[in-house]
Amino acid sequence: MGSIRIDEALKRAKEQLKEVSERPLFEAELLLAYALGKDRVYLHTHPEAEVPWHFWGLVQRRAAYEPLEYITGRVSFFGQEFLIEPGVLIPRPETERLIEELAPWLRGDERVVEIGVGSGVISTILKLKFPNLHIVATDINPKAMALAKKNFRRFGVDVEVRFADLDEGVGECDVIVSNPPYIAKEFPLPPNVAKYEPKEALFGGERGDELLERIIGRFLRSSAKILACEMGFDQKEAIQRHFGDFDGKLVFYKDLAGLDRGFIARKR
Repeated sequence: MGSIRIDEALKRAKEQLKEVSERPLFEAELLLAYALGKDRVYLHTHPEAEVPWHFWGLVQRRAAYEPLEYITGRVSFFGQEFLIEPGVLIPRPETERLIEELAPWLRGDERVVEIGVGSGVISTILKLKFPNLHIVATDINPKAMALAKKNFRRFGVDVEVRFADLDEGVGECDVIVSNPPYIAKEFPLPPNVAKYEPKEALFGGERGDELLERIIGRFLRSSAKILACEMGFDQKEAIQRHFGDFDGKLVFYKDLAGLDRGFIARKR
């Protein structure tokens, strides 16, 4: 496209992104700031500055529905900036609710198992909030395990990472926390998710709640006293069935859109 000013480049990029983004100008600014190695304020204080040619390649990637987080390698979660990479599920704002709901149930010195560590955001925030927790995080995705370790080092938190199916071989714990795959196999997904994010981190089985059913079963048979999980908005009745005649406390919580999004169970 040749040499072009920042202000003009943002106008053009906004047009290219309007079909894939609800906030095309905002995303254009994020991509240009990333390409320049500057913050967004710089774009508005230096509108005459030239735009690097590789910015347009970033815009093309986003126009093809590639998630912004994979392009920049960064994702915001709980007010912190985490590393993210293709092949690892992008953390959603809804998952912040899981931590907010679990926190009041903790003393702060429990043994915690996180099933499905992903990028490591849940364990990291829990350790930042409660430094005396002992956390073991499991996953079956080597890419996720490697990325989680990077994020743990980035924030200086001590979390043990193990390759394991659910909590297999981890031993006794007090708390199990998980944001497992819970989408039904045939559920339609937007292109940015369907084309780019790892399916094994999205789909929980034919119904969607099969993995949650396994986690609940493991919890009921384990020494753990608390289980906290994210779930699908339409899975409340299924979760209640999976707990059967559970005589402890089972509490459901909603996300910011008012949809059922997770639960916390505590044994008596």
